[in-house]
Amino acid sequence: MLTLLQDIALGNVEASDLQVRAAIAAVQYTHSKKGEGGKKDQRADAASRAAKGKFAAAPPPLRAVK
Repeated sequence: MLTLLQDIALGNVEASDLQVRAAIAAVQYTHSKKGEGGKKDQRADAASRAAKGKFAAAPPPLRAVK
């Protein structure tokens, strides 16, 4: 679909309005934008950064050897 849209933009292919809209809709599911993470990725990154700083997990207690 991306190559179809590129060919249309370059004038190599004639396409109807319906075909162009269908190609645009299909490209969203086959190609993601570069450098764009979703909300879940951003939240996970923020949580991992926070877990390394002030809110890092404490080490487990030491066992007393008898």
